[in-house]
Amino acid sequence: MAETERPSPDRHRRRLGLVVAVAVALAGIALIGSRLAPPSRPLTSLAPSPPNVSLPQTIGAPPPTQPSGSAVGTSPPVSASLGYLVLPADLADRASKAAQGIEPWQSAQQGLLSDVDAALNGTPNPEIDLDIPGTVGPFVDDTASAYGLALAYAVTGDERYATKARSYIMAWTSTTTRLLNVCQDNGGCHTSLIVGRVVAGFVFAADLIRPSGVMSTDDDAAFRAWLHDLILPSLSRRINNWGDTGDFSRAVITDYLGDRAGFDAALADWKTKMDLVAPDGHIPEEVRRGKAGISYTQEALQYKIGVARLAELRGVDLWSYVGAQGGSLDKAISVLRTYWFDRAAWPWNTNVKIPSPGPMWEIAYQHFQDPAWPRVFAEDRPFGLNAHSAIRWTTLTNGIAIP
Repeated sequence: MAETERPSPDRHRRRLGLVVAVAVALAGIALIGSRLAPPSRPLTSLAPSPPNVSLPQTIGAPPPTQPSGSAVGTSPPVSASLGYLVLPADLADRASKAAQGIEPWQSAQQGLLSDVDAALNGTPNPEIDLDIPGTVGPFVDDTASAYGLALAYAVTGDERYATKARSYIMAWTSTTTRLLNVCQDNGGCHTSLIVGRVVAGFVFAADLIRPSGVMSTDDDAAFRAWLHDLILPSLSRRINNWGDTGDFSRAVITDYLGDRAGFDAALADWKTKMDLVAPDGHIPEEVRRGKAGISYTQEALQYKIGVARLAELRGVDLWSYVGAQGGSLDKAISVLRTYWFDRAAWPWNTNVKIPSPGPMWEIAYQHFQDPAWPRVFAEDRPFGLNAHSAIRWTTLTNGIAIP
């Protein structure tokens, strides 16, 4: 199932005053530059991922520390952010530009701080048994809150944001022990899809708040055990956009766990799905969705692009990968661009609908810088909270100036 990404209806109005944004951003720049430098951290091997599990997926209460040689290890948390969609040094540069009033980063940072205001004063809503029958709910909301708060900490240095982000992460880690309605290989289990879409938000958050030290060694060990034992076995392995969410979250989680074998396996699964992309770039599994063919294509590409970006930050080039049939990311994105303003020419349905542009466009444009693409997404900047996956606030993390 796929939905359109809906940009916030108040995206074009000023949500915070310039004076507040400048002062807040300047307060955080020094911290970002000095404390978020990415360390050199080679991925190490973990125990093999657990096999497919039957419904429901269950975890026991994780111990405060893991025994030596266990899957999640016992070493203290890394003290500096590694970066998932954006490297720390680049985020520091964007905060600096925001402080100077330079767009699109000023509006993007103002929007972020406005977006997380409610979360800063809110309360997480974890569930012991997590069953997500639709596309929204507390898990979706709280993963977004954690990530947004952590991103706010990273650009301001205000530890209130980090402390609150930790509370969202640990509330779910310490409460949720079972996933219901889970299956990896068919479309009858909706929880797999939604968890795959959004759980990376918790990982992004944990990474961004590392310099604050608010997550203890025990916190980190419990979070790692929860990700490894409960979340990883639940992620979809289908060949369509559901499986793309699984590849995305597996890549993010195994990277966080330091599981080199698991990370490589997630990238191999990504390539297997790229091998299904047609020579002209269309994705057969998504264009067959009738009037929603463009929406489903954009949905699938969102997670494919998320994996490519993470792999890039870890020294692996997936952007230029050409699949077995000759398809590639740039061709697939160009299919969207070609028909975005000429839907009548869409070959797979005579009445295809055009969705709102999703936040993945900022990441794709950052890499390819195709001058034809901004026409699709520029008016929807800044991308912020109003999305349905962990890939949010991409104007701040990945947006570049448009000539």
